[in-house]
Amino acid sequence: MGSTSAFGYSKVYSPTLFSETIVSRQWMSQYVQGAGDVEQNYEKLLGLPNNFGQSGFPEIGGNLIMPYGGSQYNYGMNQMLTNFDHNMTKIAGKHQIQFGGRYRHERFGYLPDRAADNISFSNQATAVYDPSTGANYGSRPNTGFVDADFFLGAASSYAQQKNAPFGHFREQEFDLYIQDNYRVNRSLTLNLGFRWEGHPSPYTKDGLNVTFDLKNNALVLQNPIRFYIDKGFTTPTIIQNMKDLGVKFTNPEAAGVQNTGLNDSWGNFGPRLGFAYTPFSGKWGTVIRGGYGGYIYPVPIRNSMRVGIANVPFRATYTRSYTNANQAPDGLPNFLLRSPLTVVAGQNSADVVDSANVNALLPGIGVSTLDPNYPPAKVKQATLTIEQPLKGGSVIRATYLFVNSSNLDQNYQYNAAPSAYVYMVRNGVVPPTGQFASTASRPYDQRTWGTNLISTKYGWANNSSLQVNYQRPFRKGHAYQIFYVFSKAFRVGGNTFRDNVLFPGELFAPGALPTGLNAGTILEPSRELNRALNYRPDTAIPVHRVSFNGVVDLPFGKGKRYLRNSNKWVDALLGGFQMAGLGSVVAQSFVPSTANWGPTSDIKIYKDSVPVTDCRSGVCRQAYQWFNGYIAPPLINNSVNGVSGLPSGYTPYQTPINNTPGAPNYGTNNVLVPLRNGTSVQTAFSPGPAGAHPFWKTTMLGPFNYIADISIYKEFAINERMKFRFNVDAFNALNIQGYQNPNGLDGIQQLQNSYWTPRQIQLTGRFSF
Repeated sequence: MGSTSAFGYSKVYSPTLFSETIVSRQWMSQYVQGAGDVEQNYEKLLGLPNNFGQSGFPEIGGNLIMPYGGSQYNYGMNQMLTNFDHNMTKIAGKHQIQFGGRYRHERFGYLPDRAADNISFSNQATAVYDPSTGANYGSRPNTGFVDADFFLGAASSYAQQKNAPFGHFREQEFDLYIQDNYRVNRSLTLNLGFRWEGHPSPYTKDGLNVTFDLKNNALVLQNPIRFYIDKGFTTPTIIQNMKDLGVKFTNPEAAGVQNTGLNDSWGNFGPRLGFAYTPFSGKWGTVIRGGYGGYIYPVPIRNSMRVGIANVPFRATYTRSYTNANQAPDGLPNFLLRSPLTVVAGQNSADVVDSANVNALLPGIGVSTLDPNYPPAKVKQATLTIEQPLKGGSVIRATYLFVNSSNLDQNYQYNAAPSAYVYMVRNGVVPPTGQFASTASRPYDQRTWGTNLISTKYGWANNSSLQVNYQRPFRKGHAYQIFYVFSKAFRVGGNTFRDNVLFPGELFAPGALPTGLNAGTILEPSRELNRALNYRPDTAIPVHRVSFNGVVDLPFGKGKRYLRNSNKWVDALLGGFQMAGLGSVVAQSFVPSTANWGPTSDIKIYKDSVPVTDCRSGVCRQAYQWFNGYIAPPLINNSVNGVSGLPSGYTPYQTPINNTPGAPNYGTNNVLVPLRNGTSVQTAFSPGPAGAHPFWKTTMLGPFNYIADISIYKEFAINERMKFRFNVDAFNALNIQGYQNPNGLDGIQQLQNSYWTPRQIQLTGRFSF
């Protein structure tokens, strides 16, 4: 729910000087909760642990065939946004000078997203140990099943959440601007402007914004620890537990940041340059427009500031794991693979998670914080448009647009663990086991922290696009517009935790990064590293897009093609209807799978020119081989349980390392890694996080899809004061199903799923008086 109010005042000082003052306020509040009875203590009913009394259903078995998603994901917020704008206009000869300013104040209350209690399952209780994996304790291929472990009650881990407190935030903004609209002559107008914005650091009541001092490996708290304990935001047990794990606490002054944990951003400038020019003395109506502008976007409170308050010591996760070595009785990983089941979920598991003593939090705790230098996002935009009127009032426009965005949010995981392969290749020994198994292999801290991350403003994006628009005004009973947009968009960051995560160079095997690349340091990773790993096409922005809309008078009624001689009653009932519609044609993009690491070949795009029959599921279905994805050798042109219709000599773009049927580890990317002691250990080949794969930046065009929505409507005039409007609206009026992108691994475009939703028709009536 929400409300909006505004007050405006205008004053004319003289015919050439006047002002406008506007005060506005927006308020909104919402609370989101899971389905079902969120007040019920389901964990107690099911005999599961519930250390902090969370109500609602926990998350059980996220990777099961039928997972139980839970209802403990709730959050709430309320926002009050106040703007004070004062604008002045002065006319002096050929100049129209506009200047003024804004003060923006945002108050935001936020109940951070509740994290659900979790019960997870693996396949280890029903799997068979593979001796070739040595102390890594891996299972033999094709043994063990997650759902079988679930039916046995063999949970691999339990997690209990102490959730973060309610947060009160405040953000301010100070703006000044001046712009001169200068009419040089009848053919040329210039727009010259400048804008300044000051953004003080967002403020959190009670100093709940936790930041991290990378140089000194310390948590930064704005107040003494005793303050947070007395307020009930944390407990002495949590604090002592953290200190025992090696956590150091410091204050903003010692960390070299402002008291809020974030630094102010006052130097934000946005020039504005533009022109409009009519060549040929206006004879042909041609207009050329262009401009350049810099724009600033403030830090979004809910999206960004929520990160800092949802951390230890205000939030804590307590676990009991049967896969992690640091919780196993013998300090070795994958305990369920090596030992009989002792705890059965729902039977004797209510007290399995210990959160009462100062040793309950284990090494490997993680924090997610904001970079103290967290400036607002900035956008630079340059555009050039040529507009040409045509006969009959139509017009065609062509626009080139370039957009550069900087200071985009991007997560930096400076303490992520390397893969087992990378660790063994770099160090010549198997990954550590025992108490510090979850921390000892990490690049930044080997004793205390887990996968810490900092939300930074390292990201940037570029988009070059060509836009062509034809517009026909309404005459002779119809009008329409057509737009075509061609875009080449590239991006690093800008999508928070969802993609483009930056990792330090220490997480890559030797030779995985480009030769000569300067990766920087863990404290300051280089832009060169970020570009090499993450700068690639943005598949969320279509390369090609066509949009259209239009309206037409239907040819029924008096004076029309049909029923032209109808009386007034027939004309009132059937005449005067209009039909309006809009639609689009969209190109999809996708990326090939990076799951395999074997020999590579050139990618060949077949699109829909290679129809195939896919019988791998046991049911033969028609499909298209969109590109040369990986299909196992025995399944190529196998009409019984494989894929038939493939081109002769079909070669996948990449295969697993072990791709010889019948050979050991067939169908996997397992390799033997020699160790310093002269032995070799088998492990999955994984030379680094995202960005190390040769096809990581490859994108391909998928199928084009089109859709159209149509409305038929008329307004009936009952009398001068009463009117009735009748609509028939058809969404996806032609019932076009559309094609999904092909599978990124095998390259097959299945035909069982639709891109669009089915046609929907709604009838509406609106009576006004």
